[in-house]
Amino acid sequence: MNRRRNCFSWLETMRQTFGLLAGLIILSGSLAFGAELAVTDGLTSPGKRIQLQARLTNPDAEGEIGIPDQAVEFFVHGRTVGQANTDAHGWARLDFVPSMRGNLSIVVKVITQSKVDAIEGKGVLLSWERRRPILLIDLAVVAEELVTEAPPPELYLDPGMSLGEAHPAAAAELGKLAEFYYNLVYLDLTGRGRIESIQTWLRDHQFPPGMVRILPQTATALTDLLHDLKAEGWEKVSGGIGRTAGFAEVLVQNRLQTVILPPPNIQEHFPRRAIILNDWSRVRRYL
Repeated sequence: MNRRRNCFSWLETMRQTFGLLAGLIILSGSLAFGAELAVTDGLTSPGKRIQLQARLTNPDAEGEIGIPDQAVEFFVHGRTVGQANTDAHGWARLDFVPSMRGNLSIVVKVITQSKVDAIEGKGVLLSWERRRPILLIDLAVVAEELVTEAPPPELYLDPGMSLGEAHPAAAAELGKLAEFYYNLVYLDLTGRGRIESIQTWLRDHQFPPGMVRILPQTATALTDLLHDLKAEGWEKVSGGIGRTAGFAEVLVQNRLQTVILPPPNIQEHFPRRAIILNDWSRVRRYL
């Protein structure tokens, strides 16, 4: 009887063990096919330390639950710079000091035995020289529509603001400005956007990399931004491209080059020193 009981106990133990192993295999499979890895863009200067960040989540779970205890590897400009483990919220972080200037690619990969199942995310490390001029870009002038309405109630995540299709020619013209002269700062003047969503939209529509700032809907928001940039050491703001008279007035008052691409049939009064254009084809001529 004892032998039979021991036999059943052994079989039950083996059944539980195989069940646990099967569960781990299923978890591994779900990680490979269901997880997403989002990489945060970073801003620093050559020789200055920054913390690279990436988050591993399960987008099918309610609230996009972070996946903990996963090893990831960081690559900057094609070279591995270190590894880190995700924390309880799915975040992995790694300190890094760039030696190069420019907009450097960041690739983060989940470390797995199978390259076929590899999960990776991409971002940009903005390693800017502070002497290079900065150009402010109102997102409303590069997207054909900004949607700020609340999402349907069945959606658990409020995107805050959605950008529509990219304005024709905007990406190509800004790409030329960024390549030869300017660092770009993209501005959400609605105060509703999320930095990660905006960065993803810019990448998806082939816009040149740039810093993203979310500004509150206050009368002094743009003026405050100029003061904040100066306090952070980014003193060489040269100009901006926007849509509204309010945007133009702040830039003109601060003696910055100002190009405005207003919406059709706009009735606003623009400052005399602002350059008013109908399309993107002549923007570079005035900057």
